Amino acid sequence: MEKETEYSGFYARFLGGFSLSYQGNPIVINANPQAGYMQILLCLLKAGKDGMDRKKLLDINQPEHKDEKQRSNNFRQQLHMLRGAIVGSGVPKGRYIVVYRSRYYFTREYELRTDTGMLDEMIACIRTALPTPEELREVYLNYCKVYTGEFLPTLNGEEWATVESAYYQKWYSTCLQGLCKILREEEDYELLLKLSTQASQIHPYDEWQVVQMDCLMALNRRKEAEKVYEEASQVYYRDLGMNALDRVVAGYQESSRFYHIGRIMNRVKNSLEEYGRVKGAYWCSYPSFVDIYRVRARIGEQRKESNLLLLCTLEEKPYSGGGWEKEKQEEQMELFQKVLHHGTRSEDVYTQYSKSQYLVLLSGADKGTGKVITSRLTSIWKKAGGQAEIKFSVSELDRLDRSERTERKNKA
Repeated sequence: MEKETEYSGFYARFLGGFSLSYQGNPIVINANPQAGYMQILLCLLKAGKDGMDRKKLLDINQPEHKDEKQRSNNFRQQLHMLRGAIVGSGVPKGRYIVVYRSRYYFTREYELRTDTGMLDEMIACIRTALPTPEELREVYLNYCKVYTGEFLPTLNGEEWATVESAYYQKWYSTCLQGLCKILREEEDYELLLKLSTQASQIHPYDEWQVVQMDCLMALNRRKEAEKVYEEASQVYYRDLGMNALDRVVAGYQESSRFYHIGRIMNRVKNSLEEYGRVKGAYWCSYPSFVDIYRVRARIGEQRKESNLLLLCTLEEKPYSGGGWEKEKQEEQMELFQKVLHHGTRSEDVYTQYSKSQYLVLLSGADKGTGKVITSRLTSIWKKAGGQAEIKFSVSELDRLDRSERTERKNKA
């Protein structure tokens, strides 16, 4: 058994499987993890020092019961069973499953750390702390080291666990993709190979084998790359069928011996094309948006055509009061993203700029077109029931590079 991370108090691991330890010594609770009272325990361990309110616990533990009295009686019975299981597990003396100010806690007497808690801190740093490129690289790397598998895989049929699993996996993919770009620029293929190999083992259907093969080819380890390809092709063909296999092969490097140049080019083209019908503006990450912006500015300079940059800011309406909760703000941003997708044109490009802003590049558009699009977005937003106030700022793309603009400004 892998040795748990040692802390002065409790440490709970949720990723790749569950384990609980105290000062490095394992705590074993002999119960089925799918039992109702065990899911209460898992929720409270995950919540840590923040605890969890009674309603949320009831919704997870007693989702099928509509009668409030019956729900409460069942919940009290589950808590009684849980406390009995904890007493017999060898935990240090103390009070467990305690209620304080209408919130439930595993313990308020001992320190409690979790692997998901560490990931939550890293996610908060990425979202709000605006780290430097060096700090961001470190956060990405630490996330990939801490993430060791799906969240509570034995509970993948439970809705609450499935939601948590998807959340941490999404951020794992985001961090690893960010690292791919950084490590390729640094030409640190050994580290990238190690990370992509781990990712392929954790999530074998997420196509990280392509990154593995790229790294091995860059390190001139062709035979190992061929072996990765053969193993991946067997898995994809057996479990997902030929179409999924073809998508993996499409990302393979031209230096492969498996395919002649003509077939490689066809597969490269297929891998670059969008899937499904093209509707609405094109969504991309902010770094990709920067590249597209600069290309469009160059094209605009050569062809003397106008392009507009649209900044969309979501603000809480003055009369709503109370301040937005994080979940509410994310909900409004997700809704406005759908509005942007349907209210703009297929030649336009958009990205998220901050936790409350989107950027849209309106290709070949003048100010008249900009007014039409902002008016359309406002109308769709109201019909969609958006609660935030949307403020638009429109600017033409600069056709001069930064040095030329500075030079003209100095002459003026």
